[in-house]
Amino acid sequence: MPSLEEKYPAYGGRGPGDLHLGITLAIIATIFMSLRVYVRLFINKFGTTALILSLIAWLLTAITQTFGVLAVLHGLGNHVTSIAQVGELGNFLFYTWMTVFFFNLAIPTGKVAVAAFLIEMNGQGNPKIRKSLIAVAATNIAVNIPQALLVWVQCSPTNALWDPLQQDKCDYRKNVYYNYFVGSVAALSDLYLAVVPIHMLLPVKIDRKLKWGLSFLMGCGVFAGVAAIVRTWAAKFILSEDSSYGVGILFCWGEVEEWLVLITMSIPPVWPVFRPFTTRFVKSTATGSRRRGYTYNLKTPYSTTAAGDQSPGLPPPLVTTRISISSVKDLELHDTAVEPSEASSQISDERLPHELSHGTRMSRSWVELSRVKRSSS
Repeated sequence: MPSLEEKYPAYGGRGPGDLHLGITLAIIATIFMSLRVYVRLFINKFGTTALILSLIAWLLTAITQTFGVLAVLHGLGNHVTSIAQVGELGNFLFYTWMTVFFFNLAIPTGKVAVAAFLIEMNGQGNPKIRKSLIAVAATNIAVNIPQALLVWVQCSPTNALWDPLQQDKCDYRKNVYYNYFVGSVAALSDLYLAVVPIHMLLPVKIDRKLKWGLSFLMGCGVFAGVAAIVRTWAAKFILSEDSSYGVGILFCWGEVEEWLVLITMSIPPVWPVFRPFTTRFVKSTATGSRRRGYTYNLKTPYSTTAAGDQSPGLPPPLVTTRISISSVKDLELHDTAVEPSEASSQISDERLPHELSHGTRMSRSWVELSRVKRSSS
């Protein structure tokens, strides 16, 4: 069987490295997306909207990667003189600009999907975070639409975009300069979307190893922000004399940004799949009890006496949160009786009591309400 170099004579330079990196990241991201679908279908109903947006982002990124592979095979990442010698400049230009077009669609969609998941994860807990996430999503859509349209108005006529003999009819400067602005917005968005989940996890009283482990994994979106910074800097190579070789850097870091966004956003939703394998590394959330969730009716007070009094021998149970991303959407709170013998059991050191108002309802929450046992005096 002939090698890629023999079958595609323009293939070379930075191209092979970009190709292998992109395919590797695509496989990892696809595995995570498949696990997200599995969790949604068979484990819980949480995060449907975010999952749909993530699948759209994955599809657009896969299309971008497909055109990117074709562009690499026809010279992207190789020196322009080598591409011209084998007569592949036309194919190189066509597939490269198609890659750029779909990239400008995939990037904002991925960030919208991340924001949607964090909004569902936040629930009604922090209105300021919710508004800021909506602002991040809207901003990325607003600034990337012109970027995608600029691809088709750089040349007059449009087909000069992939015609090597009509490149003098194209002006790529507006695209490059605007890319600096869009790339800056994308980098700041990635950094913010990486910090927000850490901010949500810090107040939660869970095993320290689990907390910092999840914080690190969810904060890996910072690397997507770094990739956005580098690919924004690399946009200058579009105007260079050896643009095909320099754009290989832009393409490489664009791949990293796209796929890392999908991978890091998929870590929290697929946690229920990996949770059984982490029990040996984290402490039990309840001493001597099974890992199961219980719910309480918060619509009526536990005490039937005057305000401030409590039924003798039966203190009101504490409602605490346990880290779990397998909670159902719109969790209903049912009545659950608490036996006096259970109220005298040990309380876990890994619990953090939360004060919840009567008559409230949890919606779109990413935590479970669990039975908490009071320590004996």
